[in-house]
Amino acid sequence: MRRSRLMLFLALSAVTASALVAADAAPDAPDGPVPSVSLPVLRDPQAQQRLHRMTDPVQDWVESGAPAADGYAGTVIDASNQHADIYWKGEAPTEVRALLDANAGPGYTVDVHQSPYSRAEMRAAIDRFTAAVAPEAWTSIGPQEDGTAIAITYVPTKATRPTGGATTEQAYSRTAAEIAGMPVTATVEGIPAALSGSRHSDSAPYYAGAEVNTGKASFCSTAFSGWKDRTKVLLTAAHCGGGRYYNGTGGHIGDLYAIGDGLDVAMIAINGNGTGRFYDGAWSDGSGSSRRTYGIGRNNVGDLVCLSGAQSGWKCDVEVKKVDVETTNDEGTKIKPVDIAESKGGDRRAIGAKGDSGGPTLANPSGANGDMEARGVIVAGRSEVGCPAGSTAHSTTCYAQVLYVPMTPVVNQLGFSIS
Repeated sequence: MRRSRLMLFLALSAVTASALVAADAAPDAPDGPVPSVSLPVLRDPQAQQRLHRMTDPVQDWVESGAPAADGYAGTVIDASNQHADIYWKGEAPTEVRALLDANAGPGYTVDVHQSPYSRAEMRAAIDRFTAAVAPEAWTSIGPQEDGTAIAITYVPTKATRPTGGATTEQAYSRTAAEIAGMPVTATVEGIPAALSGSRHSDSAPYYAGAEVNTGKASFCSTAFSGWKDRTKVLLTAAHCGGGRYYNGTGGHIGDLYAIGDGLDVAMIAINGNGTGRFYDGAWSDGSGSSRRTYGIGRNNVGDLVCLSGAQSGWKCDVEVKKVDVETTNDEGTKIKPVDIAESKGGDRRAIGAKGDSGGPTLANPSGANGDMEARGVIVAGRSEVGCPAGSTAHSTTCYAQVLYVPMTPVVNQLGFSIS
């Protein structure tokens, strides 16, 4: 056991989320054993990594600003079938196929499809829409990876301005498309709730997925440790508060060092060292079970990821459903970009809870219990569901969707480098 991990049974101060629409609420799950957590089972455990080795060079080329790359729309990963799809407006330039062929692996395929819109055109349509309507008219908005439309979620009772009072998904889609100048798919969905709420007594060297408290939030989680300039820092969610940060037993972790503009990610200048490890057990695991992180990776729709929050513990069999989305949480914090994940198979299983904000998202295990790649920082939950008995450190609210800020903007905008 790495360190003392005392259980914390004292009452938390009340932290409540805005109510979600009634259609989102689900009855509490019946009492019963908490399902064991396992990594996704793939024919080739390295499938996701192999597909990223093929598709990431294409996305790197797109992000380089090469004029010939303007037609890029999106990428979808299907690790179970060892396949990926890339979408491109018009005929994809020869560079795309050349990059794919140069990094091809036996038994793996990537198809390139034509799409009606590019990523840049979808982002421009999103900007037109968000500039023309009231902020409460939508809860999240982002491009569709196949380049056919932009996807918007909304709360019917708040969406009267863009639809003239009609809030059916079909009516909303039609009116939103007129504003955006592009097809829109609309879905009724609640406002993302900030997940400020165990790994109670984490101490140096700090691990990701531990409990952190501030004067504002009685319960949040930590993410990856690393460096900004020459300062040792630990990531968490910015909405959890600022000033001084403490672990679950009142130990001083450090003080606020920097906040990412529009990212809802904060850096704590820590007392002592961080380490490139994260907790990978249940919230109640007293052994301090952990693994090592080995770097930072890109997120694509279809990727399988894992989550580690101090409130609800280690969750896998989680699939990325949307990337490059912007949203506003129930505290009024605007966040861009975020990626959205939910239980693989769409069974509305609880994958996050209030208290998990700031925790890490990871992917690509190097084995059944292997090292993993940093993918993001948890900042919100959506689609309220019942918490299975015993699945959280305290009585709280659970969610079937988790929103997290990907690591690329954390690195690029905040100047973060991982331990």
